[in-house]
Amino acid sequence: MRTYGRMLSEPYHIAVIPDGNRRWARKHYLPAFSGHEKGVDALRDVLEAAYDLHIKCFSVWGSSLANLTERSREEVYFLEKIYQNYFRRLAEERRIHREQVKVRVLGEWETTLGKATRQSIQLAIRATERYNHLYLNFFIAYDGKVEMLAAIKRISMRAREQHGLKITPELMKENLLTRDLPPVDLLIRTGGEPHLSAGFMMWEIGESQLVFSEKYWPDFTGDDLREAIRDFQRRERRLAR
Repeated sequence: MRTYGRMLSEPYHIAVIPDGNRRWARKHYLPAFSGHEKGVDALRDVLEAAYDLHIKCFSVWGSSLANLTERSREEVYFLEKIYQNYFRRLAEERRIHREQVKVRVLGEWETTLGKATRQSIQLAIRATERYNHLYLNFFIAYDGKVEMLAAIKRISMRAREQHGLKITPELMKENLLTRDLPPVDLLIRTGGEPHLSAGFMMWEIGESQLVFSEKYWPDFTGDDLREAIRDFQRRERRLAR
């Protein structure tokens, strides 16, 4: 049985899987890193729109764990350089501080990325750690299956120590990397391939509305974000009961 609710209002939490950087580069006869650089420009434009719209929580898939462990050393090198430059600039970005945006980075980045890249990310985290008006979350070296298995292992260890421990959704949530994040209202994937990736936020997207854009990420704009939100608002909430 399904219940039909009212039309959806503005999303509280938007998540984006920005796919298509490398295909955009090939289309323009450019090396892969040029697509990633152009993708950063697209992200800046999209985030400006998100700030204008006062989206409370905005999450961005930066890279999967496989992206950083299975791609060529050359491409990973350029990805790290892009991260270094982006997060250093983010730490000083006026809009970030004016809007009091708290930056969080989730994933295995602390054990996967090089020292200089980790320091740049930590700089942005420290520069915004006292803010709580808006939230900007990056998933870097992230794999949802790894996250889920780690949570299950933690709960299993706790259950051995605490007889009769009751397994609840709340217990599962508090053992995830995403424990502090609200459910995702709207998930946007670019690149023209309508699927999910590497278990991205499996717990949080269970009841998300999905938008799949045919555009490669470097061509996605703030106006495209606004249109995705308008599409979201035209829908009705349908929850299985």
